[in-house]
Parts: sequence; C-alpha cells; structure tokens
Amino acid sequence: MLLLLILPMAERKGGEKSPKPRMYYQKSLWGEGHQAFPDPPLSTSHPQSTPSRIRSPNVTTPSLWEPALTLTATNIVYPNAEPGGMPVPSTTHETPRLQEQVQRRGVSTLSSAELLTLVLRTGEASENIVPNLYTLLASYSVRQLLSVDFGELCQQYGLGEAKAAQLQAVLEVARRFTIPPDEEKYTIKSPADAANVVRAEMEYLSREEMRLLVLNTKNQVEANLLLYQGTVNSSVLRAAEIFRPAVTRNCPGIIICHNHPSGDPTPSPEDIAVTEQLIEAGKVLDIDLIDHLVIGSNKRFVSLKERLRW
Repeated sequence: MLLLLILPMAERKGGEKSPKPRMYYQKSLWGEGHQAFPDPPLSTSHPQSTPSRIRSPNVTTPSLWEPALTLTATNIVYPNAEPGGMPVPSTTHETPRLQEQVQRRGVSTLSSAELLTLVLRTGEASENIVPNLYTLLASYSVRQLLSVDFGELCQQYGLGEAKAAQLQAVLEVARRFTIPPDEEKYTIKSPADAANVVRAEMEYLSREEMRLLVLNTKNQVEANLLLYQGTVNSSVLRAAEIFRPAVTRNCPGIIICHNHPSGDPTPSPEDIAVTEQLIEAGKVLDIDLIDHLVIGSNKRFVSLKERLRW
C-alpha cells in the first residue's frame, strides 16, 4: 500500500513599498515647490512488503492497521532559514560549513543568524550560543539589536558577558558606517538629507533625544550636536540654548531633530507648540529655523516644515 503525504506550501506575502519623502518647498534652500519560509513538499511512503513464502522468526512485518508515519515540520532541518518559528539548524561543525559557504558563494548568501554565528563563534566551546542567536533574532530584527540592553543579552538570551560585548561592538561598528564622515561637510537639499544625517544615531533609541544641525550659507552641516535627552517639551527647551551654536558659528540656519521612541513619527501637539515658539525666536535672532524633523523607526520621519508651511 502506498501512502502519500503532501504538505501545502505557504504563500509568500508581498511587502508594501514605503512612500517616497517629499521635498522641501522653501525657496532659499531647495527651490520652488517642494518571511515566512514555505515548508517543502514532503513525500513519504511505507515500503511495500514483498510477500514471502518463508518468514524468518526474527523479522517483524508491519500490520496494515498500524498508524501511518507522519512527518511534521519539527522533523525538518532548515540550515539557511531565518528565524520566525523555524527549527534551529544543527550546530555540528557549523563554523567550517559557513566559512566554506562564504568562500564558495559569498558572504551575502548567509542569513542574519548565520552571520552572527560566524562573527561570535570562536571554537567548539561557543557552539551552544547558536540556538540563543536564533531565539534573539526571533525577538528583534538586526537593526533593533542596536537598542537591546547588555544585561538583557546576558540574562534573557544567555550570550555571556564576552559574547554580549562582542555583539554590541560589531553592531556599533556597523552603525558608524552609516554616519557621514566628519571630514566631509554634508549638504542638505531636502528633508530626507537631514534625516539621513541623524537617523543612525536616533532611529532605535529607547529614550527621546533632540539634536541640532547647524547650517552655513551653502546649506552644509557645520555641526551635529546633541542638545537634550528625555522628554522634549516647551517647559524644558530654551530658545537661547538652541540658537547659541548658530550664533557662535555665524551660521544663518538650523534644523532641529528629535525622535519618538515608540517608532511612530506623527507629531504631537507639544511638538507643534515647540516648533511655533522656535520659529518666532528665530525671527528675533535673524536665524532661520529651516525645519523640525520627527524621527521614527524603519526610515520613517515627518517634516514639520511641510506640515506647518512657515
């Protein structure tokens, strides 16, 4: 008797395209206008028992009434699968296999978990961290790991102090690659340009911060300064402290940026009130508040200049 078991494949959901940021409309600055992994089909069949006239007493012939063998996803090994409910791959000789894959097919073929495995593994003594890495990446994306606390890595995910420090060091190096170099003055031509300057430092913070971009007459960033940490509201902010860096550098414009730890960049009524106060203060000091950006997660941000149109 032939028993055929086929598991349906999961449909892959398409991702939505993120909206393109709008351009500033201020004339003086930028002119007019402004995974799920599908289960592979499995096929199993019990070998048909060949009738035999002479049966050995030591051979047990399966009965037709015995339950059929059922293969489930827990029996399958996905060596290159991303986390998200899939089984953790075998850790036997994992490092040599990953090294050979990098050599033969390139580092871009490795999953996020395999990349971290290759970075943090130093020998057979580290073999037990592989399941921990898959558990960690099931809870956070690679970008979100920037905001994970050192103690959480050690206590909840069992990486150990040395491995937790090594992981945070690697992530910090990767983050610094996204920051424009200090020796080059970054030119601001749109809200997206300004967001790119501060996003790497503000996007995944667990607390609220405010940064100040000081611009010269060519719209180049002369300074990128951290002004406040904590709740940004009108009772804390002082216009003199915000505009002083521009006054001392003899620069005509500033852009202020603050983040929302929730990840939602929608401006609050307090954000709008702060912006209106700084607009009036800038008129007195003859320094333009070019924009106020609210930074969210996943490359989202809101330009209050485009909302309020001052």
